[in-house]
Amino acid sequence: MDAEQHGDGEYSISSDYLVTLSEQAFERGMAIGELLQGCGLSSEVLLLQDVSIGHRSFLQAVSNFQKIDNNLWSALEGGRRMTLSKHGYLGYAAQHSRSLSEAADKLYRYVSTRINFVTLESGQTHPEITEGSDRAMLCLRPLEPQHPAMRYVCLSLLSCLDTLCRQILGRGAAHLASHITMQGEAPNCPPPALPGGSKISFGASVYSLSWPNSILDLPLATRDADLAKLAEARCENDLRRSLSSQRLSSRVLAQLQRSQGELPTIDDVAARLNMSTATLQRRLKTEQCSYQQLKDEFRKKRARELLNQAVSIELIAEQLGYSDASNFAKAFKSWTGFPPSVYRQQLRKKPET
Repeated sequence: MDAEQHGDGEYSISSDYLVTLSEQAFERGMAIGELLQGCGLSSEVLLLQDVSIGHRSFLQAVSNFQKIDNNLWSALEGGRRMTLSKHGYLGYAAQHSRSLSEAADKLYRYVSTRINFVTLESGQTHPEITEGSDRAMLCLRPLEPQHPAMRYVCLSLLSCLDTLCRQILGRGAAHLASHITMQGEAPNCPPPALPGGSKISFGASVYSLSWPNSILDLPLATRDADLAKLAEARCENDLRRSLSSQRLSSRVLAQLQRSQGELPTIDDVAARLNMSTATLQRRLKTEQCSYQQLKDEFRKKRARELLNQAVSIELIAEQLGYSDASNFAKAFKSWTGFPPSVYRQQLRKKPET
């Protein structure tokens, strides 16, 4: 993101999401000072236009809200408030696409102009997921999955995406059933009524949203081709500025985050970033890090994420590029002080928030 950033964090999110959260807090009798406590933000940030919020500050605000609200389902409400008009040029670009499939492609490409501590991926990149051949899946992957506020954020974003799809499709979407999958255990209380017989499942390996394949390529009658072209051009401009201002280490981590199966080599990453390997190494050195350090950082975070899912330790070792489970176990113990099996047992003892 290229907008002026307020608060703490190497990643960021548009302040529009914080404004929406503040509206929910206000309706629950929560003062702005309570919402922003420990965030390193002043209340003035809610009045500023075209600014972003550091991801740590935003997640702290979500944590503060959760302490007062104590209801995961409030994330659905927050997501539904983020309608097309609140997503800037990306909202217009998606709204005036030829089809829902094209709108999804634009979301994959430009989502980082709005929020860059999660990535969006097609379900086709997750062959381990069996949603059915008659459904298309969009997967959401958080860059800090273990943060206690992240489940709330992910459900809110998936609800937001579901809302955008329904707005784009118009009246015909009222009776269509979507399916959201969530990691972790379900809340004790049942969810509120969902549109069109939609459902939310827990205990999944990924955060995802799926729709029937039959609607993906239906032409959108309200499309304005000129507006679509202008909006996408602005999205491209925002994306270029965002990439040029982003730390190279963050871009490398994003490449690792998008990888499936065996991790890319430094030569692969350099090629994807349109630079030589020597240039990549030199520029990372100026940021006081190396490709190997970033790779280890990614492995550590990804291992923790996978250990919180129903994935065997052998498969985790393979996905993270280790020759066998023993080498992975040694590396994991050096990071955390615990073997992966013990760490997994500790995770299962923790209550879900």
